[in-house]
Amino acid sequence: MGNYNHLLSPKKVGNILFKNRIITAPTGIHALQHGELSFQEPVITHFGNRARGGPAVVTCTGVQINPDMKSDGNHLHINPYTTEGLRSLYELAARVHHFGAVASMQLSDQYFYDQYYAVSPGLKKMGRDSVEMPRELIEKKANWFGEAAAIVKKAGFDMCMIHFGHASDNAAFLSSRFNKRTDEFGGSLENRARYLTMTLDSIREKCGKNFLIELRFSVSEVDPEGITVEESAELVKLLEGRVDLLHCSCGMNNARYFTTTHPSGFLPDTPNVQYAEAMKKSGTSIPIVAIGAIQNLDQAEEIIASGKADFVSIARGVIADPDLAKKAYAGKPEDVRPCIKCFKCHDGACYYDHFVCSVNPTIGIEDKLDKYILPTEGGKKICVVGGGPAGMQAAIYLADRGHQVVLFESKDHLGGQLNFADYAEFKRDLGRFKQYLITQVGKRDIDVRLNKTATPEVLAAEKPDHVILALGADPLVIPIPGVETTVKAPDVFGKEDKLGQKIVIIGGGQVGAETGIHLAWLGKDVTILEMQSKIAPDAWFTYHWAMDIELNERENLHTIVNGCCSKIEAGKVTYIDADGAEQILEADSVVLCVGFKSKTADAESLILPGVPFTLIGDCKAVGTVQQAVRSAFDVAMTL
Repeated sequence: MGNYNHLLSPKKVGNILFKNRIITAPTGIHALQHGELSFQEPVITHFGNRARGGPAVVTCTGVQINPDMKSDGNHLHINPYTTEGLRSLYELAARVHHFGAVASMQLSDQYFYDQYYAVSPGLKKMGRDSVEMPRELIEKKANWFGEAAAIVKKAGFDMCMIHFGHASDNAAFLSSRFNKRTDEFGGSLENRARYLTMTLDSIREKCGKNFLIELRFSVSEVDPEGITVEESAELVKLLEGRVDLLHCSCGMNNARYFTTTHPSGFLPDTPNVQYAEAMKKSGTSIPIVAIGAIQNLDQAEEIIASGKADFVSIARGVIADPDLAKKAYAGKPEDVRPCIKCFKCHDGACYYDHFVCSVNPTIGIEDKLDKYILPTEGGKKICVVGGGPAGMQAAIYLADRGHQVVLFESKDHLGGQLNFADYAEFKRDLGRFKQYLITQVGKRDIDVRLNKTATPEVLAAEKPDHVILALGADPLVIPIPGVETTVKAPDVFGKEDKLGQKIVIIGGGQVGAETGIHLAWLGKDVTILEMQSKIAPDAWFTYHWAMDIELNERENLHTIVNGCCSKIEAGKVTYIDADGAEQILEADSVVLCVGFKSKTADAESLILPGVPFTLIGDCKAVGTVQQAVRSAFDVAMTL
């Protein structure tokens, strides 16, 4: 079992022997379907692949408790009461079991027939004041949970999960911050927990003691007026004998606390394990599950070995690498593809209508890989020019497909644009991904030529069958008087001590915002000047929430929008504000972050007559890590 003896040790809960301590968490993967009320093959394949990766449990998501639930055309919420829904449940459970995992299903009551009911009146829901949920509806919903669980059990699932966390409609009953009721569902902790205990009792009555129940809840809502750790320690006493596994989360689903619930890189590694540890110390006999950005094997092993939790639940980590558990058994942690906490899996599935992962290009197309991966006999000689993420990933895939790969990099090290992550603490996960790629290149028979600039003559001498051009991009320079005195964004990292104390950053896209945050973390006084009306308009939804906390709550970090830089002089920056007035900022150093320009012309100069070629990554079009990795996958799987 390699170095992961605790993580890979079995544990029996109720009548089920879990083969290890790894649970894959339920995740919203709405964009894999089109609003159907039964599980479609893309979703079944996705969860099947998680099971194939070797965890003890795969907790799936999507079953609605409301028998009258209708499709909204968007979200993944399955109606188990229909013939189609039930049949798809059978298939999903069978797929998970086929690969040796315990099958669990999350039950949901989102999108029930009246969206405006809430625990108490006065809470805003979809722009309207809520109506207090009547007792009759509470009883009906508790009964629905039991009925839905019974159907899930009938379909072959071993367990179910209910979600009473993150200030959802259910969780609001537990919180005195939201629960202002004066009936038997408000006031004391026992009363506030009554809906939860009714729900658990309904499931137990209809499914029996051998059908296990997982509960996810917020041990702390983090908010000063919300649920506290001390309250949760009392709550779990009421749950003894009712719950089989406690998933210990925190926070709320709002802009301030969502990236506490789902930690970003701006927080330390595994910041939410403290809540699982607190519940372990409460003396409960219920097995405790730690959650919240547990994304590598060493972290998971330490959590179990130290007794902070009995299990770990992993979501983003198994999207990045579904084979994480298999690699634990193999004792190869360096082969685990690390999640970079970019939130593209979450935001893509929930808001942008396509489920993607920045580091795993097969996500979203797992059921269609036979259409993307063409058969190959290998044996081609392929030159890859550029050792950034696109070039390295292409070289890895090509070597795995049996090709002879020569990788040219003009610098003395690989990494390309990712090398900045070695210096920005909150980008450490991106740095781990860079190191993963470098390690994977090193583990293959790839001929890496560092300090070697590719020229047409150099490439021609290799007599390649195909040339892949991954030269990347250069920082843009805009025609502003004094721009020659600025420091370009990539040149900041690793040379921060050469900058003055008071810094103005021209350009407030995601790169400019992250550069500003990095310098502010180092104690510099930073002002970000952006000509658009929003800082980092190119950042994805949830990551933007995480950045906003840094941008808005640090005294030494300031932002100006609708401001156009007009001149840079010694000690100052002049800009035109939204009203057309000229304004001046003091500046010891000025950093230019106005975008990048693809090195397309340089790439085109390397095209050899009669030799097939492909441009990938920023060299083709300036984009993200996700786009770079996907472009590498696309070309490699066709050669």
